[in-house]
Amino acid sequence: MTTDEDEDPMQRPDALTGWDDEHNAELYDRFTREHTFYTDASRDLAARAGLTGMQLVIDLCGGTGVTAAVLLDSLPTHGRVISLDSATAMQAVGRRHRDHPRITWITAKAEDLADHISTPADAVICNSAIWKTNTTAVFAAVHHVLRPGGQFVFNIGGRFAGLTDREPPTTASLNDLITAIAVADYDYIPPQQKRRPSFTAAILRTQLRAAGFATVTTDVVTRTGTLEEKRAWLSIPLFARPPGQLTHTQRMNILHKAYEQVDKTRQVTTRWLLVTAQA
Repeated sequence: MTTDEDEDPMQRPDALTGWDDEHNAELYDRFTREHTFYTDASRDLAARAGLTGMQLVIDLCGGTGVTAAVLLDSLPTHGRVISLDSATAMQAVGRRHRDHPRITWITAKAEDLADHISTPADAVICNSAIWKTNTTAVFAAVHHVLRPGGQFVFNIGGRFAGLTDREPPTTASLNDLITAIAVADYDYIPPQQKRRPSFTAAILRTQLRAAGFATVTTDVVTRTGTLEEKRAWLSIPLFARPPGQLTHTQRMNILHKAYEQVDKTRQVTTRWLLVTAQA
């Protein structure tokens, strides 16, 4: 599955107000409850952090608390999770669906993490969102709040990490069909491709060590999802395709038509860079 989060939601006239819109937040959270993509990724990050015996873990850019809930299950009964996110709507939805006495919700930017944490944390986990931050500032803030030896674990989608596809696809993807239908049916003109942020393993290692982290390891993993999962993701207004001046209704019509045409036997695969650093 690919999240297409590199697109600018402000290009879409009815993408609402992005992460801080409650409708988008509810649909996003429903997706996370009906599909296992984010839960599985959170479990992987939690396993790499080695949470046994830890008392305080921070869920950075935690959204509606998908990762926080996984972390809580991995901690001892006295362990606590702080879920920090800058979107009020996302946290409001999280409180409705995943609130727990041992989860503390803080609405703040990741770059301001150190301003809100007074107790040294054992680990900081960030699932699928670190690329949206000022990583230099965030890495410094994370190092500040971690106890000596504390773990910082996060992942980055392959497109942002400079990872290339291992094999060219043999059939048109759902995204390809969406664009083709938009061009044919709505005279859509695809925008020029934006230059994506570059967070290669080498760049991240340099930034993390500059922030004071002693040990940094990186791994590349491949995740496989279904086309139904992809269709559900693209049904959320914030992520509906294609970008540009089309209405959400038009995008949903295009998505329906593309989904009818796509090769249903085709799997959706993405590559992810997983980073583990120790303070």
